[in-house]
Amino acid sequence: MLNISIVVLVSFILVYSNIIILNEETLILICFVTFCFIAFNKLQNVVFEDFQSNSQKIKISLSKSFIELMNSLRLVFKHKYIFENIISNLQFLKNHFIAFGFLTSKKLPIYLENNVEVIYPKKLIFTQRLESQTSKLLALLLNYKLNKITNLQNFYTHNCKITTFLCINKITLREYLKVL
Repeated sequence: MLNISIVVLVSFILVYSNIIILNEETLILICFVTFCFIAFNKLQNVVFEDFQSNSQKIKISLSKSFIELMNSLRLVFKHKYIFENIISNLQFLKNHFIAFGFLTSKKLPIYLENNVEVIYPKKLIFTQRLESQTSKLLALLLNYKLNKITNLQNFYTHNCKITTFLCINKITLREYLKVL
């Protein structure tokens, strides 16, 4: 470092010999240089530490961003690989679906024919049983209704002796005789 007494002595000689003129601008310049010199000497360690801490923060930030960039690149490559596999899997699925469609169209008529041969006899037997039971039920219902009608007619003709029923009975009897 410069010795302050040497600087003052040289300055005094330069001012005395009128090499340096002392006016406001020169005094401001001297004050500014002195301020910078003192600030540099006194604040040197603080500024250095601040710069060091800022550089460490920047270094950490850069390393984190680099790690994130690497992770995102790995993820992109992984997705690219998966996407390529999806395309090949979809191609395989398409081929399989076409083969399945052809095989199904070949085997479906045979399956339906076999299915018809198994199911329709059962349905026909069920329908035949249902028909026989329905015909028996209809016969029983018809017999029951006819018995009721004949019993009612017998009651009205013999017990009530209403002339209209007697007349109707004779008319129907004549019609039956004509048919025979």
